[in-house]
Amino acid sequence: MNKLSKYRTIYKNILILLLIGILLFSLYLLGEAVKGAEQFNRIYLWLFGASILAVVILSIIIIQRLVWLFIKRKNKEPGIKLTSRMVSTFIFLSLPPVLIVYIFSTQFLNSYIDSWFDTKTDKALNDSLKLGQIFLEVQTKQALAQTKNIAQKLGEIDEPRQAIYLDKYLEESTAYSLTLISASEKIIYQANSDIFDLSSDSPPLSAIRDARSGLNFTRIEPGKSGNQLQIRTLVRFDNELKITSSYRFLQGIFTINPEYNALANSIEVALMDYNQQKYQREQLKKSFSIILGLVLLLSTLLALIRAFSSARNLVAPISLLSKATASIAIGDYSQKVPVSSKDEIGFLVKSFNTMSSQIAASSALAHRAQTDALSQKWYLQNVLLHLSSGVLSINSEQRILMANSAAGKILGLQDKDILNQNIEFLAIKNSSLLPLVELLLTKLEDHNEEWHQEILLIDNNTRRILVVRGSRIPDNETEESEGGLVVVFDDETIINQAQRDAAWSEVARRLAHEVKNPLTPIQLSAERLQLRFLNKLPPEDKDVLDRATQTIISQVENLKTLVNAFSDYAKAPELKREAGGLNQLIKNSVDLYFVSNAGIDFTLDLIEPEPIMFIDKVRFSQLLTNLIKNSQESATSNNIKITIKTSISKSIDNVLILRLSDNGPGFSEKIMEHLFEPYETTKTGGSGLGLAIVKKIVEEHGGNIKAYNDETGAVIEISLPIYKR
Repeated sequence: MNKLSKYRTIYKNILILLLIGILLFSLYLLGEAVKGAEQFNRIYLWLFGASILAVVILSIIIIQRLVWLFIKRKNKEPGIKLTSRMVSTFIFLSLPPVLIVYIFSTQFLNSYIDSWFDTKTDKALNDSLKLGQIFLEVQTKQALAQTKNIAQKLGEIDEPRQAIYLDKYLEESTAYSLTLISASEKIIYQANSDIFDLSSDSPPLSAIRDARSGLNFTRIEPGKSGNQLQIRTLVRFDNELKITSSYRFLQGIFTINPEYNALANSIEVALMDYNQQKYQREQLKKSFSIILGLVLLLSTLLALIRAFSSARNLVAPISLLSKATASIAIGDYSQKVPVSSKDEIGFLVKSFNTMSSQIAASSALAHRAQTDALSQKWYLQNVLLHLSSGVLSINSEQRILMANSAAGKILGLQDKDILNQNIEFLAIKNSSLLPLVELLLTKLEDHNEEWHQEILLIDNNTRRILVVRGSRIPDNETEESEGGLVVVFDDETIINQAQRDAAWSEVARRLAHEVKNPLTPIQLSAERLQLRFLNKLPPEDKDVLDRATQTIISQVENLKTLVNAFSDYAKAPELKREAGGLNQLIKNSVDLYFVSNAGIDFTLDLIEPEPIMFIDKVRFSQLLTNLIKNSQESATSNNIKITIKTSISKSIDNVLILRLSDNGPGFSEKIMEHLFEPYETTKTGGSGLGLAIVKKIVEEHGGNIKAYNDETGAVIEISLPIYKR
């Protein structure tokens, strides 16, 4: 089968599947349509359009097949008479059942549509609407009665005290709010059921006019929320104490349950839809008949196309065998004839295919082996590309033959600085890699088949731990000469740091728990000794006891401070993050030191407009306080200068840089490596937990922190993600 025939077959199969899909879709829509008039109106256009589209396509295909049949009969090709006979048989067999189905289906649909509209449904909908109207009338009368009753009670009270009793009467009634209005239409007092609702609700002018003339005003209107109704009442009442001759108005607002509003709207919409569909009953019957006719016509045309296809399928194997035999004769053994049946023709086609397959087996086997080798090569390259571990392949001449992308990232080198280079070149490009180069040179001289070693790389006071694994591989197929190495390495610095942080947190938690318990009894015992015996001892013993107990108390306070620091580091409080800026937090932290006259000269360089961050303000204030306190305690002079700067990162998107620098002596090189670990400090009496807690807070907010020294002093730089709305 040539490419053109193959494409035609694919096109034909896709088209037939599409038509079958359209037919099934039309039948599905027809089934959905009979569920109700509303459902039919919604999908009518889809149903009609799908049926018309399918009929048009099928008509075009059938015309094309008839033209093809005419040409084949004219050319007297083999099998064309059988094809014509089968097509005619299909037509005569399919038409009677289709007509019978159409007649009975039309009658069924007409009676089914009539069942949608009956007097009981009509009466039920109208009664529901009337019931809602009666409910509103009852609610309105009850609201007016309550308003008049409250107005009568207010009339029996002197005017200055009427506002005082209004809240009481509101609680005794079902009103949402009660408003006392003067004769001059000014609101004297308004009582609301919702204490947070401070808005005033003045009655309309028409209500004032009616009430002034002695009429009671009632009206149903939309509520404030928009999804419920409320009843507004307004009555006039006179003061029965006759202290003044003026009269007043009382307005009441009564809310109606929002569920009633939704139900009333639903009933009204349902009644309108029902009346509209009842009016369109005959049109629905005609539309159903048309759609059903189109669907049945579609089925008939599809059956006719199937008749053409069946006839062609019967003749096609003979034609294909003839063409394939001609190809075998000229030496083309790749031809395959599809087995379309299990009869004698199918057996003949199968035998032909077996013969051609055996002839072409040797060439196909060689081609398959070549393809498998290429596939394995690409698979291996793809695996190495996506490995997070670095992989190097080194020959016996110390040259790097292969390196994946992860190797370059871990070593901090580009591919051109690794591939086809001598391994000593790695140390030339990056001096911190010298321990790795020495290890590889040593292992190339060894005869160990497999090895595993952990090495430490130091670059600009930054420690990295590499776990290196290697295995010896032969250089050629003989496997007799000294081979090279395949090396796999991982950067486990972050893992080790995380393990150390977890261990320190556990140590801090246990220390805080074990030490804190006895501190309070010790302090209380010392204070009790001081209170009980201080005034009973001679002066020389009294002085000794006072100094001893004061020493115990002060040292206990120091231990409590240290224990609290342990607890702050060990615990992991739930963050209460919220959107906001950092500028005000920074200014608040700086203001604390201004108020306490700490003698620090602050310089603030804060970005404006400031980006929005998503932070826990309490924890972040603790971070700023720890950093400023650390700079203050590290200062060697009274002239302390601290600069705080915020900026947007230029290298990473959506990242804010917070930089704090001072004019102190900077960080000691001895502790630079473990600066953010607990208990690392050079300050006398320091706990070593300040920067450890800072690092923990930064990591809780998804940020990074680093420390270094510049020409002025110490620098702490924090990177934080910017909040995305």
